[in-house]
Amino acid sequence: MTQKQLPEDWDWLDQLVGPLDDDFVEAASEKCAEQMRTALDDVFK
Repeated sequence: MTQKQLPEDWDWLDQLVGPLDDDFVEAASEKCAEQMRTALDDVFK
């Protein structure tokens, strides 16, 4: 049985996804406002 060589970088992902349009890049780069979740303060101390 032959084994496949595992990629050592993320170049293979570009082939899978293809080019991204400007709307996608803008949405992915958008910073969301921080959410205050005081009910979770006791869970994550």
